Amino acid sequence: MKQSTRTHDRRLLDNRFKKIPAATVFKAPSQGWIKSIRESLGMSAADLGTRLGIAPQSVLTLEISESEGRARMDSLKKAAEAMDCSFVYALIPNSSLEEFVHQQIEKVVAEKMKKVSHTMKLEGQSAELTDSVYADFLKELQGSSKIWRSHSKISHQ
Repeated sequence: MKQSTRTHDRRLLDNRFKKIPAATVFKAPSQGWIKSIRESLGMSAADLGTRLGIAPQSVLTLEISESEGRARMDSLKKAAEAMDCSFVYALIPNSSLEEFVHQQIEKVVAEKMKKVSHTMKLEGQSAELTDSVYADFLKELQGSSKIWRSHSKISHQ
C-alpha cells in the first residue's frame, strides 16, 4: 500500500473514531453483557436458551465464557439478537492513529540516535552532526513500515 493511501486511510479512520465515545463506555459489566442484560430483562437462562435453541446450562456456560473473555463472536451475536440487541465489535485506539505512528517514529529515531551518538563518541566525532542525523532518520522513517520492526515488546496494562 502506498504511503499516501496509508496516510489517507489513517486520517479517515481517525475521523470516524472521533465520533465514537471513549472505550471505557463499552467496558463490559463484571458478569458480562449477556447475563447483565438477560437478568435486567427478567429473562431466565431457560428462556434465553429457548430463544437460542440451546439448553439453559449452555446459556450459563456462554455467560461464563463471555465474562472470562473466551466467548466466540458468533455466539455473542446470536445472544444479542435473541435479546433484541445489536452486537458491536470494534478496536478503538487509545489515541489517534496519526499520533500513534508519530510516537513510534520518535521511539525508533531515539533508538537509532542512541546508537549513532555512541558510535560518534567512540570515534571522537562532534555531536553537532546529531541534528542532521536526526533529521535524516525522521525523513527516512516517514511513511515507512520499518517503524514497526522494533524489537521492543508491548506492555500490557
